[in-house]
Amino acid sequence: MTKLQMQERAIEEVKLAIKPFYQKRDITKEEYKEIVRKAVQKVCHSKSGEINPVKVAQLVKAYVDKYKHARKHKKEDSEQSQRTDPKNMQTST
Repeated sequence: MTKLQMQERAIEEVKLAIKPFYQKRDITKEEYKEIVRKAVQKVCHSKSGEINPVKVAQLVKAYVDKYKHARKHKKEDSEQSQRTDPKNMQTST
């Protein structure tokens, strides 16, 4: 299997694994693109040289969980900073 064929197969497997998460709106379009890019790169550079659909699905799920967690905490941090930011506080004069 050539390098290009392996990459095409990896793309296929990653997209197949990530599709349900995207359809359920668990991730955004930008997150979808980033996860596909990172997962394909990781699969293609693996030492074993094989593309195991079960392992690819686990990798994609881990990335989705990571991005969901990061998005949730980013939102909480921005809300918290707005509450404590002196610029956002009302002054009674």
